[in-house]
Amino acid sequence: MNQIIIAAHGRLAAGMKETLEFFGARNIIILEQTAQETGFEDKAEQILRECAGQNCIVFTDLYGGSVNQIFFKNLRDHAFHLITGMNLAMILECAFTETDLDASQLKEIIANACRQTCYMNDLLTSGGEDDD
Repeated sequence: MNQIIIAAHGRLAAGMKETLEFFGARNIIILEQTAQETGFEDKAEQILRECAGQNCIVFTDLYGGSVNQIFFKNLRDHAFHLITGMNLAMILECAFTETDLDASQLKEIIANACRQTCYMNDLLTSGGEDDD
């Protein structure tokens, strides 16, 4: 099974976890970077040590953000998958996949999630107006 870690700024990770649990996901660890938070980097390393030997997938919120940068530094010393720019669709798919996901499968999940992101207004039809 895939161990899911959600790391984000503010309370985003907690909100994502709550929503994932609404759908039945249970294998979620969160780490929040808040103004009051101290020792975030140490906590990130501790979580990665505890997940050693598991197929660990870390989701972060912002590509250039401090949370992602901290986990990116840890890629050299720990074996895990790091995905940034997370959204609910991709985490749901990973959380409910029973087999260990590899890099190729994760890239496909990311691509699928990106295809689901769209500007819905463009899907509106003319609303029954005559084109004559």
